[in-house]
Amino acid sequence: MTANPEPIVQQLQHEFQHLLAYVTGPEARWQTAYTVELTLFRRRLGLGAALLRLFCVTRAAVRPAEPVTAPDGTRLTSHDQRPTIDYSVFGNVGFARPYFIAPGQTGLCPLDAELSLPARGYADRLREWAVYGTTDESYRESPTVLERILGRSLSVHALENCVTEAAADVAGV
Repeated sequence: MTANPEPIVQQLQHEFQHLLAYVTGPEARWQTAYTVELTLFRRRLGLGAALLRLFCVTRAAVRPAEPVTAPDGTRLTSHDQRPTIDYSVFGNVGFARPYFIAPGQTGLCPLDAELSLPARGYADRLREWAVYGTTDESYRESPTVLERILGRSLSVHALENCVTEAAADVAGV
């Protein structure tokens, strides 16, 4: 797990160039809007994961300025870099961060608290969406879900039209 952000930046630039080629290249002529939209959405999630990793690696490169102490006040010393995984909406984002220890103390990674990383489990946004998506609500909640996830609003009337159109697709099944 590299702590150098430069390869990540190069990877992001390379991936963005591939996205541009995907939508403007000769193969784009044979694609449908549906397949391009789905591909772009999934690849943007990959870009988001790389950007989130770049953020975490950049933050982890900065050592704490003040002495790191355990909850009981014991001064901890720098030991090494410990890997962690943030289970985010972009996928699993791994990076190493500074780890501090002292005899008789549990080790500590101060960056985890600074970034609000959970001790285990999923990132806040992913947990929020998962919980929100499992609520047993009317289909009228769908516009709220789309707004929260995609930042796009959809009227209830538009949603009703979508449901009617979708029902015609499955009526013969």
